[in-house]
Amino acid sequence: MKDSTYNADKLINNYMRMEHGKARTAAMRYAMEQADLNNDLEYMLYFRMELCDETEWYGNGLDNVTVFPELLAILDNSPASRKIYNMTGDILWTYESLLSVCTDYYQVSLEDCINFHNDFKKRWTAYGRGLREPYRMLCGFYINAGYPEKAGKALSVFKTSPMENYDCTGCAANTELKYYLKINEKEKADMIAMKIEDGTFTCGSSLSNSIPRMNKCYLNYYLLHGEYEKAAEKAYILEHYRSSVIDYKLWASFMCAYVYTNTGRGLRIYKKHWKDIENEQRPGYMYCSFKDAACFFTGLKRVKGENTVKLPMDSTFPLYNEENIYNIDSIASYYYKKAEDVAKKFDKRNGTGKYASELEISLQNILAAAIPATAI
Repeated sequence: MKDSTYNADKLINNYMRMEHGKARTAAMRYAMEQADLNNDLEYMLYFRMELCDETEWYGNGLDNVTVFPELLAILDNSPASRKIYNMTGDILWTYESLLSVCTDYYQVSLEDCINFHNDFKKRWTAYGRGLREPYRMLCGFYINAGYPEKAGKALSVFKTSPMENYDCTGCAANTELKYYLKINEKEKADMIAMKIEDGTFTCGSSLSNSIPRMNKCYLNYYLLHGEYEKAAEKAYILEHYRSSVIDYKLWASFMCAYVYTNTGRGLRIYKKHWKDIENEQRPGYMYCSFKDAACFFTGLKRVKGENTVKLPMDSTFPLYNEENIYNIDSIASYYYKKAEDVAKKFDKRNGTGKYASELEISLQNILAAAIPATAI
């Protein structure tokens, strides 16, 4: 039943005033429901797009697995939707939020992930666009899932497909850079990085995201390979990058990067952000956070040469004790087990051993690294 008081613009203004997160997500969902009740086709689509973008970065991304297929069904089943031609392109870009969920949530089956990628390619090309973007996204998925050969084949299709005027050169460059780092062809990655740094490849018209994304790729690479001084340089840059996007707030990775170069700074980050690490909801981020936290405390014990550390935790900390004196091995083991649990779920979903392997390599490197005299 239509509501005479329904006003889409007021609903938008309402949630735009809110902080990112649960409250804004709830307000967007309410707006979506109101558009449905009033059969406002344009905003039935628009509010779903808004909700998908919001939950990708600030909420439970699994909402996209339900909400975005609803959007597609509305688009496919409503003849009137053909009149909303200009929105179709935006919907295709929003589809990438769902594809990101496929990468970072093991709860989405491998079959469903591939089906979503294939459907995205079909819709993208049916809209008159080329193959570059679908294969760029597919390459990124295969990199994270642990299929370097398939990622390479997708990258090959991407690189041999003609560029189009809507291409994001920064996103394209970072996908290629990440692939080369994953297969240990760092010189090729470095050549791309030079063009990102000099502004040849940018992401966005005013403030480019290509540089922090590049630095994130290098931070992860250096941590995995035990190059902690270089990792610390990237961590410092990202730590001071002005953005509210959680993709750049890699607190546990910063800690791990500083473990042998500025141990005290790493410990201060943990004291300030341990709840952020504990409350992470996105499984892909959970894995990285728990892995790097486990490595940090493993390294911390080596630096301190002691078994315990004093931490100002509260009763919500799973290992809490009133004295706030904690066994370092116990904390490292706590995070290692959490990382291992997530790794097993990703590897089972993907049918590879990538996550478990990277966890073990990271731990071996933190134990094998030389401790600088300045860290003791």
